[in-house]
Amino acid sequence: MKKFFEIIKKKWIADTTRTVLLIAVLVVVYLAINILAEKLNLPNIDFTEEKLYSVSDESKEKIKNIDQEVTIYFFGADENTSVIDFAKQYTSANPKITVQVVDATERQDIYNKYGISTSESAIVVQSPEKSKTISAYDLSSYDYSTGETIDLTEEKITNAIVETTSETNPKAYFLTGHGEVINSLQLAKQYLENDIVDVADLDLLTTDIPEDCNVIIVVSPSQDFTEVETEKLLTYINNGGNILWFNGAKTENLPNVQKVLDAYGVTIGSGIVRETSSDRYLPGAPNFILPSLATHTVTEDIADGYVIMFNATRLEFKSDEELENLGVTAKPIILSSDSSYYRTDAEITASTAQEGEETGSFPIGEEMVKTVGDKESKLVIIGNDLFIGDTQINMRSGSSTTQSINAINFRSNSNILLNAVSYLSDRDPAVTIRKQTENVTYTATQEQDLIIRSIIFILPIAIIVFGIVIWQVRRRKR
Repeated sequence: MKKFFEIIKKKWIADTTRTVLLIAVLVVVYLAINILAEKLNLPNIDFTEEKLYSVSDESKEKIKNIDQEVTIYFFGADENTSVIDFAKQYTSANPKITVQVVDATERQDIYNKYGISTSESAIVVQSPEKSKTISAYDLSSYDYSTGETIDLTEEKITNAIVETTSETNPKAYFLTGHGEVINSLQLAKQYLENDIVDVADLDLLTTDIPEDCNVIIVVSPSQDFTEVETEKLLTYINNGGNILWFNGAKTENLPNVQKVLDAYGVTIGSGIVRETSSDRYLPGAPNFILPSLATHTVTEDIADGYVIMFNATRLEFKSDEELENLGVTAKPIILSSDSSYYRTDAEITASTAQEGEETGSFPIGEEMVKTVGDKESKLVIIGNDLFIGDTQINMRSGSSTTQSINAINFRSNSNILLNAVSYLSDRDPAVTIRKQTENVTYTATQEQDLIIRSIIFILPIAIIVFGIVIWQVRRRKR
């Protein structure tokens, strides 16, 4: 080692030209190492305890055997952002998965293909036959119980890859033929199709319930079921079939419709739930309410914790004893707040509860689980239909400006529909990976710790020592 330093001292440092050349060589070596590292696309080292910037082993296991070409398109993102680096780890786990950042100025055709605005940020996962769009708003959630932001990026991307490459999709049938508001559910159907759910209409007068049916969706029938249809639905229930039911306030008696609901021990109310707390309804509209969400699979991943319901009604149940005799258990999903009241007389215009009107928290969404022998039938019923519809709701955004928004696009309304269908279709998420981002803790393995200490301490010390040696040598030459 001593001889080495003597050579450096006599042959290089003593000669200014050679000193400059030595520095140039070091710079070239440094640049070469960086260029090589970039070409090799070496993974970044993730020192966070939560591994926020690393694809988990669970995701790698799910995607490693996918043999289809999958492209993850990023819209409104910069090539050098952390989310792109994160996504490229999927390519390392499976070379058939590629990542592409779409430039709006160069590939407007791709923006048009997926119906994405140039001002929008989104991710599209495209397999040979299917695609799924993930909004930027879907990449995080907020836990109101802990006050922490939850990162859902990995969960959403991994699930989209798995879903778009799966051979079979859940099948949801919308019941028709009874005055259901099917024409006002075009956006709802689009949301479901984007969630990789096959959607079709179902007329029980002309056909039986298909064998591939995962869930029947009923939306506010205004005409009664026939006896034949009723029997088909009851047989479906007794065989373990699942139903998703949205219904506004009841305006007339439909005996056969009620007969189906009686199998679960539930009735649709005939009044409107209204709120008195200003933070629980839209300005000037106490019947446009922001209800509370109970802990349930249907209410998971609600990005902002809120849905908005328009003229919602309450649900009414048989007694506990009657429900037990029916083999039914009830689980709350959506509730109005304690400050709400229930109005059945539409002629009353007062904005507060009047004498005789019930006050308190009312059930608006519920899961009814019916056990029949060794089979289980689930009904998710919500006392509102408008909130998942295409209906334009006018909102005043300024002193004179009015903005129209489709009801299903308010807050997280669409997520209730998607989560309910996914739940009733028994399609569990491919992975459930939620990373808390409020308090990031950094840790390192022994090897990583050595690298960090080398960069922070050893390398600067080496440079300083090297500089001192040069200074001393030149000082003595003088």
